[in-house]
Amino acid sequence: MNVSKGSLCVDNPQDVIPNSRVLWSSGTTWHGIRAEAYHLEELETADFRTVDHSVVLHLSTPALVELKTDGQCDTRNRIPGDLSILPAPTVRQLRSRDPHDVLVVTVSQEVVAQTALAAGDGTRFELIPYAYYRNKQLEHICWALKAETECDFVSGPLYGESLALAVCVHILRQRFAEQSTSQKNGGIAPRTLRQVIDYIESNLDSPLRMASLAEISGLSQYRFAHNFKSATGVAPYQFVIHTRLDRAKQMLRQTDASVLDIAYAVGCQSISRFNSLFRREVGTTPSNYRASFR
Repeated sequence: MNVSKGSLCVDNPQDVIPNSRVLWSSGTTWHGIRAEAYHLEELETADFRTVDHSVVLHLSTPALVELKTDGQCDTRNRIPGDLSILPAPTVRQLRSRDPHDVLVVTVSQEVVAQTALAAGDGTRFELIPYAYYRNKQLEHICWALKAETECDFVSGPLYGESLALAVCVHILRQRFAEQSTSQKNGGIAPRTLRQVIDYIESNLDSPLRMASLAEISGLSQYRFAHNFKSATGVAPYQFVIHTRLDRAKQMLRQTDASVLDIAYAVGCQSISRFNSLFRREVGTTPSNYRASFR
């Protein structure tokens, strides 16, 4: 925690929010993004800033909240779906007498800057705080991060890191016009795409990361995710899930390896996570799938 320009700069909002309790946290599962749910009781904070950019989603029943951003005060009854976009430098202060729950999604300044470089026009940008914001797409991304955390990250690290890029785009759209964030088209050369796919297929037993795949392609993470989907028709995390399940189904049909060994072989670090993913995507359990071929 640092003190600068009359306000505290904190790594975690809980450091300065009294009467708060973390309901759950994604921790370090994803690179560049963290999702945490807080239960807040009656509170009044000092002025503070955060190291990372933040998106806050109101989760619970309506609550009267006063949010001051850079001296501008917004007081309203917050309802589920209400958002705030709070860039890292934004000095903020919170007051509320009503207990309520919020989801705080933080994205590192590095990830946002890299996305801006890939998606923008090369000009300097200054992110604008929004004490109150409504956007169905951004709300959906936040709910998806919440659901993934509560399901024990069944879709793997790439899913959360893909959502991080989507959050970045929404934050940056407050600065760049739609054309600036979507006008660049492109693909991946067939040879490069083959190298990425070979890497995925050779490392299914490991936690595949967006940064590693982007490095192979020679593109930024944002540009890689965009161009990979253009080339294959699916997002990188979807491709990885499909590839993992194809490998798992092949092993279930053609080998006598245990379900646990197959789970490890395709990158699921627990039998429960493997069963959840398999049932969600295939519609049955791995054991029942195997039995249908015996």
